[in-house]
Amino acid sequence: MIVKEILASVEVIPDPYIKSVTYAKIGERLAKARDGSYKAAFLKAIETAKEIEDPVKMFRALLSVGYSLGRAGLKSSKRIYQGVLEDSRVLPAPPRDVIMRTAAAYMLALGEVGEAITYALEVNDRTLRNEILLEIIRANTKMIGREQLKVASRIRKSKLALEYIDGEPYRSKALLELIKAYLALGSYENGISLILEIEVKEWARHAFKEVAFYLKDREVLGHYIDSLEAVANGLIEKFGEEFTEELALAFALSGEGVSAAELIRRLENSDEVFVKIALDLLERDHNVLPAFISPLEDDEAELVGKAVMNRILERPELGGWEIIKAIGKSTSSEEVWAKIARYYVITGELEGAMKVGSLLRDERLRSIVMADIAHHLVKNGDIERAIDAALEVRDPKFSSILVSEILIKALEQELPGRVKQWNGSKH
Repeated sequence: MIVKEILASVEVIPDPYIKSVTYAKIGERLAKARDGSYKAAFLKAIETAKEIEDPVKMFRALLSVGYSLGRAGLKSSKRIYQGVLEDSRVLPAPPRDVIMRTAAAYMLALGEVGEAITYALEVNDRTLRNEILLEIIRANTKMIGREQLKVASRIRKSKLALEYIDGEPYRSKALLELIKAYLALGSYENGISLILEIEVKEWARHAFKEVAFYLKDREVLGHYIDSLEAVANGLIEKFGEEFTEELALAFALSGEGVSAAELIRRLENSDEVFVKIALDLLERDHNVLPAFISPLEDDEAELVGKAVMNRILERPELGGWEIIKAIGKSTSSEEVWAKIARYYVITGELEGAMKVGSLLRDERLRSIVMADIAHHLVKNGDIERAIDAALEVRDPKFSSILVSEILIKALEQELPGRVKQWNGSKH
């Protein structure tokens, strides 16, 4: 009884478009509840839609009715859409394009990718058509990521939509979506090979990073590094040498330091790029920095080591022992080692600082390091070890001055407030 009253009450809605849509939504819910009244509701929805005088509104109403039919699992949905497709041909291009776009969106929401493509291809405006086809491919990629059934079929539909995209940057963006689909499918080689088909530099870079990081996360990057290097070379040939730095950064961020270094060495300003990328990694993901530093040659490691250690000494929270270890192993530069010793001191690892300082042959650097260690030992109240550190300085004059300073500071700490300036005798 209540259902009949609800259906009868819809008649009070004055707007025929809203009235039609309301009937359709009621029909959808009744069909899902297996209430036989759904047929009457959908029939009223269609009849009301066809009474709308404005043809654009009428077709929009019919599409909404068809969408509700589809959500209810009724096959008559597609017949309504086919009717709109044919009957709307009498309209001029702009309003019909909007109707076809709506039809494609509804079909996509119902998971009918093939049908969505059909309506997208009816759009006359090239830019709008490309946008719709790209959206279809994006939605299809998300579906592939959520399901394992019919994946091959969805890939074919994405490729079909891609064939009809005839402008940039839409085609490049669509290729990126197809690459994501292949990655989700586990077809890594297919995904990698598609990168070279991208014609827009920005999206080619994005796709390269997407693939590199995805393979890294799946812990299979090493198996496909040769293929990625070949793609990198192809992209550099296509977009120019300035693309080299960006691809090198992608390799470095994905933990492939050897590949990154090989690309950077091609550049005339390779020293500058090595330092730039190292500092970038330090800020963005310092966990991958050791893999970037380890394959560097001694002169490269010295430049990078100085720059990285300077930044770490400015901001010690960026440091880490794996980074320090990689820098120390990669260069024989005592200037870099002195900076490493300074980091040891800052972090309170005075034993490590002493060990590094004792290896330095450069008297100036050794003196600086040992003085630094000695001053920190004094602050900690360890006078004897502070003197031992000072005596490790090879310059006797500097060592003597340092020991003198240590003893005076030790006395000041031992007798706080008791050492006052003498104002002369009262006698």
